Amino acid sequence: MGLFFFSNNYFITSIILILLSILSFQAKRERFALTFLFLSSIILGFFVAKLDPFINLWDEQFHALVAKNMISHPFKPTLIEEPVFDFVSTHWSYGTIWLHKQPLFLWQMAASLNLFGFNELGVRFPSILMHALMIFFIYRIGEIFISKNIGFYAALFFTCSYFPLEYLTGFYATDHNDISFFFYEFAAIWALTEYYHTKKNIYLILVGVFSGSAILCKWLIGLLVYAVWFILILSNKKRTIFFKESLNLVSSFFICTIIFLPWQVYSYLKYPQEYLTEMAFNSKHISEPLEGHGGDFFFYYNALFEEFGEGAIIPPLILVCFISMIYFLKNKNHKLILISSTTILYLFFTFVSTKMYGYVLVVFPFFILGLAFAYTALLDRVISLITKNYLKEITITLTTITILLFLFNSGKLYKHHSNLEYGRYKSRLIDVREKQLFIELKNHFGDKKCLIFNCNTSLQSHILAIFYTNFPSFNYILNNDQITKAKKLGYILISIDDGNLPNQIKGDRSIIKIKFNKELI
Repeated sequence: MGLFFFSNNYFITSIILILLSILSFQAKRERFALTFLFLSSIILGFFVAKLDPFINLWDEQFHALVAKNMISHPFKPTLIEEPVFDFVSTHWSYGTIWLHKQPLFLWQMAASLNLFGFNELGVRFPSILMHALMIFFIYRIGEIFISKNIGFYAALFFTCSYFPLEYLTGFYATDHNDISFFFYEFAAIWALTEYYHTKKNIYLILVGVFSGSAILCKWLIGLLVYAVWFILILSNKKRTIFFKESLNLVSSFFICTIIFLPWQVYSYLKYPQEYLTEMAFNSKHISEPLEGHGGDFFFYYNALFEEFGEGAIIPPLILVCFISMIYFLKNKNHKLILISSTTILYLFFTFVSTKMYGYVLVVFPFFILGLAFAYTALLDRVISLITKNYLKEITITLTTITILLFLFNSGKLYKHHSNLEYGRYKSRLIDVREKQLFIELKNHFGDKKCLIFNCNTSLQSHILAIFYTNFPSFNYILNNDQITKAKKLGYILISIDDGNLPNQIKGDRSIIKIKFNKELI
């Protein structure tokens, strides 16, 4: 299947809705504009999420399988439900109890799989929805900080930005976990912004709820909003306000604790060995570049190329737009929210040894706000030179679409998700054939008691085999004792025949051999 944007119904529909959103905003119909933008984001999310008709390697596969297992027992996260053999592992990539990630995004995924079925849409729909809902937070923060114009264009730019959209496909490591954390933590920052803008206590509660939810996705970095809040409190020299706001912070943090602490207590008491092992592993992220995810001091500066596109001018341009917006802001608290959240996040993860793009995704909308600020400032100057209203509207629409096309970065999407010409098309074709193999095995054997071994059609493909078939699956060749035990337990043995099976397995007619050639013709 090739990637043809302009012949895809989802893509065309999303473009039409984006145009309607732009025109509605120009007509001062903000609610219609945001409604059209939300719908376009949902449909564009469906388009992007369908680019890979398989579950992507490493994190998305593991997340999908754990979430599927959690449908029947939500408080017992498991990876390998049927170990079959006496093999115990506490490593996150091969074990029974799976506490490698906090559970909230997995519960969301489990609910989605239960609704949509065991397929890619079921895995990715929560991320599609959260990505679309983000536009309301971005719009509102832009409106509070500067104007409705800034809020709308920032929400519009975010909707079409390549970087967060790519997470919907499961292409990046930590995929839907990062989207969930991004959503809840940014929502907490929005709630804090609303609190300082309105002084309504409901936002104190929402800060706690969203921050607690962020912790239930990605652990203690979810407390970022409280670090920002504490800086805001310290910046106020009035003692009475200091004590009042400190009490509000503590009250909100208490709500946050109610959200995230019960799971920590429960999982420690229920699965102490696995819980302590994972906590120790998580702490290593600070001192060790785990699993090859390392980088130098400029890793997150260079990440701006990945986020916004190629070209040496991109990082300094994005930073100049961001800094300019901060400079022109009149409200001190708004400046501090932008500066403190961005600085804390970037400094912390710069000194953490393990580095991934998604770690700083939370402040991505702030750079988008900066871009929207610079764009509208430039646009205002241009249209001030135009006398006719219809020419102004045409200019606004065309320049906006140009920016959107730049942010969408269709070339990179094509490179990552096309079966044609270049990119990772060979591995994609193998992934499609691999999925079809497992579905055919499930359709053929149904609910029979089967076991698959030598499942090495791709790296960690035994995880996908379990997801699609429900059969215990292993990525290695069973030894004689294991084969004997599996037969005594009543399993029909299925081996992937990659041409390297030992003679005793080749000669065992009770073992079904399935040919799978990784070489593409």
